[in-house]
Amino acid sequence: MHFLSFWIQAHFHTDNFQLVPLEKGISNQNYLLTIDRKQYVLRAPKPGHEHLQVHFDMEKQVLDHVQDLDVKTVLFDVQQGIKVTEYVPDCQEFHETKDPYKYRKVAKLLKHLHEQPILVPHHFEPFKKMMHYKSQILSPFIRFEQEKQTLTHVRQLYCPQTLCHNDVVQGNILFTNQREYLIDWEYAAMNDWRFDIASFFSENQITDSESRLQFYEAYDAQINDQDIRLFEAFEDILWGYWANLLYEKRKEPVYKQIALEKEAHYHFFSNAK
Repeated sequence: MHFLSFWIQAHFHTDNFQLVPLEKGISNQNYLLTIDRKQYVLRAPKPGHEHLQVHFDMEKQVLDHVQDLDVKTVLFDVQQGIKVTEYVPDCQEFHETKDPYKYRKVAKLLKHLHEQPILVPHHFEPFKKMMHYKSQILSPFIRFEQEKQTLTHVRQLYCPQTLCHNDVVQGNILFTNQREYLIDWEYAAMNDWRFDIASFFSENQITDSESRLQFYEAYDAQINDQDIRLFEAFEDILWGYWANLLYEKRKEPVYKQIALEKEAHYHFFSNAK
């Protein structure tokens, strides 16, 4: 907190501010920052963030292209990874909203992103990330049956030609009465568009056919659900190892919970056997 206080004073040229931690974020810590009665959200990396292979200069490049989807960025220090955005009052995350058309609205958000003729110079490289996370784990406590077969099948489908968000968790989808937002682009890069759809389904545990159909109809493209399920299985492996690694580094129970959820989703809700 002392470092953040100095950082705020240096960048906002005031020592008259209030910084309150928010119960939001997994790999980052978020705060409500109030200066002169104006409110912002400040995002700062947690210790051990360097193990995630996230590059903030790349995130900033993406932000220049997705301003119509995101909450407005006020300040971004790419050296420290500290980002300040406008505060959006009265918003709900995906799992909080009762909007009956929320699956359709998320589909529209992702379709809008995927249709943009945008090329950024960096790729997400999910197979490389998965191997990096796995190789750094000293004591793995999860396992994925037929992992190699799943990876082989996904590699045969993989086509990384689209700018993707790559982290469509519930906290990164915000609903207000006026519009919807897709936030936190630190993993955004060129990837296969099906990775985002699988990310949305997997991260939010959307397994019922009615909800998936609402999404598919709104996305309005030829989508093979079996292919999406393969990507879901792959992402369970990827983020399972990610969470296993972070649990070792930070000893926070939330990461162990995430890893076990990914293992369970892989074995009980995907087509991977």
